[in-house]
Amino acid sequence: MKGSDVVLLKEFGDIAEAYIAKGVLETNGVPCVVDNEIMSSVYPLTISPFAIRLMVRRCDVELALEILSSPEVER
Repeated sequence: MKGSDVVLLKEFGDIAEAYIAKGVLETNGVPCVVDNEIMSSVYPLTISPFAIRLMVRRCDVELALEILSSPEVER
């Protein structure tokens, strides 16, 4: 995934939720990256200004949002 082609899809406050979403996307053929997880783990959630970010290629944003909003995806 190239830097300029990668955009923010969604932010999470919980690393487990971010990795669940990542797994769902990758299972459905959408490559993605969890970003900022180290900074988020250094600071407790209550004081952390660092959200965990799920990044995808710009060309996959629409499909990724569709997949994650699907009623078949457990939350």
